[in-house]
Amino acid sequence: MEKIAYNVTEVAEVLGISKSHVYQLAKEKKIPVLQLGKRKVFPIETLEEWIQENMKEFKEKSL
Repeated sequence: MEKIAYNVTEVAEVLGISKSHVYQLAKEKKIPVLQLGKRKVFPIETLEEWIQENMKEFKEKSL
């Protein structure tokens, strides 16, 4: 079965940021996250879309 979501550690590795920063982004609802009880998971497809959208915004601000 193919993995469909990342945990906090995996998101931190993918984005190259600390786990505490991932938690902060999730708390501020700045990154797509699902709360499963006490556990946070990040759907891979949604995370990839979020990255692409933020890249568009970054490029627009750079112009």
